[in-house]
Amino acid sequence: MAFQKPTINVIKPDIKNLSIYLRSTKKFGKTTLFRDVVLEKYGDPAKGLLVGCGNEKGYKMLDNLNTTQVKTYKDLQELADWLIKEKGKEHDIEMVAFDTGDELALIADAETIRQSNVENPTKKCKSIKAAFGGYTAGEKFSANDIIKPYMTRLEDAGFGVWVIAHTKFKTIKEKGGLEEDGYMQLSSNMGADYEAAFGDIFDVTLTGVIDRDLEEKKVGDKTKKYATDTIRKLYFRGTTLIDAGGRFADGAVPEYLVFDKPNMAADFIRVVEEGMEKSKSTLGKRSKPVVEKKKVELDPEPIEEDEDIDDIPVEETVAQEETATETSDYPEDLAAVIRTMFKECTDKDKKASVRKVIAEYGKLNDVDEDGLKRIYDMMN
Repeated sequence: MAFQKPTINVIKPDIKNLSIYLRSTKKFGKTTLFRDVVLEKYGDPAKGLLVGCGNEKGYKMLDNLNTTQVKTYKDLQELADWLIKEKGKEHDIEMVAFDTGDELALIADAETIRQSNVENPTKKCKSIKAAFGGYTAGEKFSANDIIKPYMTRLEDAGFGVWVIAHTKFKTIKEKGGLEEDGYMQLSSNMGADYEAAFGDIFDVTLTGVIDRDLEEKKVGDKTKKYATDTIRKLYFRGTTLIDAGGRFADGAVPEYLVFDKPNMAADFIRVVEEGMEKSKSTLGKRSKPVVEKKKVELDPEPIEEDEDIDDIPVEETVAQEETATETSDYPEDLAAVIRTMFKECTDKDKKASVRKVIAEYGKLNDVDEDGLKRIYDMMN
């Protein structure tokens, strides 16, 4: 690749310009979301392509979805060649999703084992753990030499690339901590090298979660928990429990989007593209501090001896502007504070009352300032 002269990057708020790594528990609706986004954005299923990988065929019950299936690395290479060379001729595809990431990793592993055996004919292996000498060298080759270049090639060709994957809880241990230190976090079900292959190079890592409100009931001598309410959430920002994040500017997107409709495509596109717009550099500009203007007395011009008294200019003054600072009894980011208070609240009746208020507006993001103050007062 020849050297390219530097250019100033400008954000173009179009969801097609983002690479998205989408993980969630099974049957959350990941593939459905991709299908719905393509239809909402373009009104034509041929503008998107779902690539079923390996043994994953998650599209059998999805109508109006453009699909293909790949089982080998050769299939992947031929697919990329066709997508790039035949764009505008045989197809007009704009967005491509791979379902799923773990099946895609298995295809990459098979190619890694093949290349390892070619390079080391006297030390042939059958497992990715033994490829290229072992010690995770095989996994790293799959991630860094096969998956990353492949995804980058499609992105460079102008395609919006998604990878769909599943989740599981992992124990996270921070560097420098004690051996027994660590906490559980919902993340990908893939190994660290494969997770990095997608999480590091993709613009956005989103994690879908199903929250359940549990109620305890006594059944004889035992206490059992029953789910009384279920809420699906797609996290844009990570928490101590949820692994998620993206390259959006701080405050450009909400922590999560509640999936409370059969078709969330319009809301999802709006949040993503508004987040891209808000991530432009103007978002980070702070308003200049208001400096109190002081009374400035200008020196009168000297009076010439033959000057008439009526010609003497009146002394000019600059009126002092008073800056009044209003104090408020409410936090600045009320919505964020309310989310935290709601999570920590153990009073079921109070939470039910808050839900009723939010329902008047639709979602918490739609509640106006008066409504937020009302909810804040209820939570206190």
